[in-house]
Amino acid sequence: MLRFQSHPDKIFMAILTASMEMMVDQIRELLAVHRKNDPGAGTLESLMPNAAGVFVPETALKTLKRMLHCHKGPGIYYLNDYHYLLLHDTLEYFCDVHNDMVRIAPNEYEKNKTARLAGFHVEEIIFDDLIDIYFFDIDFLMDENVVMDLGVDKRKVLGMRKETFGISQGLAPHPEELAVRIGKNETPVIMIQSIFWSPSSRVYPDINLPDQEGIEVDLQ
Repeated sequence: MLRFQSHPDKIFMAILTASMEMMVDQIRELLAVHRKNDPGAGTLESLMPNAAGVFVPETALKTLKRMLHCHKGPGIYYLNDYHYLLLHDTLEYFCDVHNDMVRIAPNEYEKNKTARLAGFHVEEIIFDDLIDIYFFDIDFLMDENVVMDLGVDKRKVLGMRKETFGISQGLAPHPEELAVRIGKNETPVIMIQSIFWSPSSRVYPDINLPDQEGIEVDLQ
């Protein structure tokens, strides 16, 4: 599984799987249309407005497929800002699609079917809260001039990763920067009982729940 700021629960794991699979399919379709030289073909920017600044479709697809494999595999995998940038746009795209599909469902049956995620009825995914809970930070979205003006020393003081500077300046990732490293001293954990969901919840993550203890399961 991929490493995040908080231990994921079953709902987030399902959202992450579905969002990555959807984006892989969307980029594949985009590349297929481009190969036909269709003048009406879309762009990666329409799918991934932030990541398209440093990724070409082929690299985005290859990297996402590798990350999806790691997400479904044993062990825990460390990511850098190039990876988190891809996941940020991927999750945002999926959340928008999911929420829209639930909203425009023609009847209650279709609404319930569309809202089903990992066995839970999720009518709306709150993307911003998702990012706040699971991402370490979103420095990779900082303005290029702000990052440049900070200078090397200030960036180090702030704990800004080196990939953040490259992303802010529109630099494509080097192949070595896209390697996904497996952690050797950290055990993957999934929250079986989520602290962001209850039987009465209809949105995820439900941050208005009273404080409660989650139940963890060690995957090793």
